Amino acid sequence: MMNNNFSFKKIDEMTSREMFAVARLRNETFVAEQKITLPDLDDQDLTAVQVFLLNEKQTDALATCRLFVEKDKWMLGRVAVSKKSRGQSLGKKMLLAVHNYLKEQNASALYCHAQMHVKPFYEKLGYQTCGEPFDEGGVEHIMMKKSLS
Repeated sequence: MMNNNFSFKKIDEMTSREMFAVARLRNETFVAEQKITLPDLDDQDLTAVQVFLLNEKQTDALATCRLFVEKDKWMLGRVAVSKKSRGQSLGKKMLLAVHNYLKEQNASALYCHAQMHVKPFYEKLGYQTCGEPFDEGGVEHIMMKKSLS
């Protein structure tokens, strides 16, 4: 099957195939499925750590997210799990791997703009809301924070 070993790479370290698979999953999730009209790839991708798990043939990303520092805070974004991989706890496994990675970087907390419909998913992983809901790309979001210390 698969080993759930998530890769953590900057864009310059990724192979073309890895970047293609990650970009395709994000496009399928945020553009095709959720109809978000903001550009998915942005300048943040140039410096972010891309986290991903590819299938055995290395043709599709099963799960992905990105990590970047904004105003001295670690931010989590573009969290996506492929439709055919949902229900296998890949999102949870990926975020647990992210938390461990950030602890190794001596990060004290991780923040994200969570879509409201996945707020319970983040809450189960120990994230807490901070602030009021806001619109981002036509989708209601809320800032959430996970303490890592």
